[in-house]
Amino acid sequence: MNRVDTKFLFPRKKLTDIIFQLKDHYHILEIAHKRIFRYDTLYFDTPERLLYHQHLRGELTRYKIRTRRYVDTDTGFFEVKSRNNKYRTIKNRIQVSEIDEHLCLQSRQFLSQQLPHLPLKLDPVLWVYYHRFTLINKNVPERVTFDLNLWFRWQHTSQAYPHLAIAEVKQEHTLHTPFLELMKKMEIRQGGISKYCLGLSSLEPHLRRNTFKPALSKINHLQEY
Repeated sequence: MNRVDTKFLFPRKKLTDIIFQLKDHYHILEIAHKRIFRYDTLYFDTPERLLYHQHLRGELTRYKIRTRRYVDTDTGFFEVKSRNNKYRTIKNRIQVSEIDEHLCLQSRQFLSQQLPHLPLKLDPVLWVYYHRFTLINKNVPERVTFDLNLWFRWQHTSQAYPHLAIAEVKQEHTLHTPFLELMKKMEIRQGGISKYCLGLSSLEPHLRRNTFKPALSKINHLQEY
């Protein structure tokens, strides 16, 4: 819930080789005999897309507000995810019984406690669907998540990225680990774009995206890889 994140984008077809080379250094997370889990996430933003533009401007302190359902365990959470000026990701959340396109009273109260300065008007703006599996380092505190089958939707518009894999390293402190060494060896550079910003820029083409253009160009290239 309080960590350093590092993101990598690469073609999905490289995944088998990556996992094979990491098998001696990582366990795969398994819950109830399952290793791949589905996530359904609904993001909220202001009508002016304030949170999107925080990311676009590269503000050191920025937020995401979302409701997430872990489909395989049928559990849901309302989450406030922030990145502070020390480049740490901090996530606070509460469990909710239902996920729909309206913030319940419990979620609104939690949000006002976490972000009292945020405008009260928030709209649901984007559904994000994907599957995830997680590797756990055998020797140091590190998790590496892999997100696949990425699909964005809002109302009657959607966009899928079936050939893209997103890996995210989650560490308490920055460590040199086998996964990071492998990324260097394979010449896969760190960096990318958040799923929220990728989804919104994909479905709302009128939004400014100049800061994201290198990442979007890379993703389009990976789609053709």
